[in-house]
This record gives sequence, structure tokens and C-alpha cells, in this order.
Amino acid sequence: MNVSVVLAVVSLFAFGVGSFVWQIVGAKQVYAPSYMIVEGIVFAFVGVLLHFVERKSFNLSYESIRYAVLAGLLAGIAVYALILAFSMGGAGSVIFPVSRLGMIISVALAIIVFNEPITSTKVLGLGLGISSIIVLSS
Repeated sequence: MNVSVVLAVVSLFAFGVGSFVWQIVGAKQVYAPSYMIVEGIVFAFVGVLLHFVERKSFNLSYESIRYAVLAGLLAGIAVYALILAFSMGGAGSVIFPVSRLGMIISVALAIIVFNEPITSTKVLGLGLGISSIIVLSS
């Protein structure tokens, strides 16, 4: 298994547990914007800490800053929508699979923007992933 796949698995667990925390705070009727501010501060702290650990200075092009702003805006909308869905009584067994259908958008954009090859194995894997999400959400 190559390093990028190992890192993807680390991300899988981190996003999985982090998403479950959103369900907890939604179920506890935590005010989502306040929660998001604290989560954002911790996220920024991790970024600053990584700069110190890796001994790198802050350096982003204007284009990269625009991508970061767009991604932050979209992540904020996504987190707010999920917490709100959970605070309204949404079941994690339905909300998580539906929200994870976003992988279809990510894969399609990767194919279009980066000209990633479409192989039968990738199509099969994506199809199985989508099928599992549909089955879990029904």
C-alpha cells in the first residue's frame, strides 16, 4: 500500500469520527455557528502547529488563497447543514450516506479537471460505493 493510500485511510478515520461528533453536537442542540467557530480555531491552530513542526513559512499564491476561501466557504455550509440536519432529528444512518454522495462530484471533477483515466476497476469501485450508500440510507 503506498503512502497516499495510507494517508487517505487516516483521513477516512478522522473524517468519520469528526462527522460523528457533528451528529453528537446536533443531537445535543448545540448552536452550530458557535461550535463552528471553535472548530475553526482548532483547525487553524493545527495549521500553525504544522508550520512550526515542518519549519515552513506561510506561503500561498493568490490563486491558492481563492481556492482556500472557496473550500472554507463550502466546508462551512456543509458542516452547518449537517449539524442542522442532526438537530432536527435526522438519523446518522441516513444523513451520512446521503452527504457522502458528494464523492460522485469529487470523482467527476477529478476526471474532468485532471484528466484522470476512467478504468473499469474505478467504475466498479465507485458503483459499489454508491450502491452501499444507497442501501445504507434506505
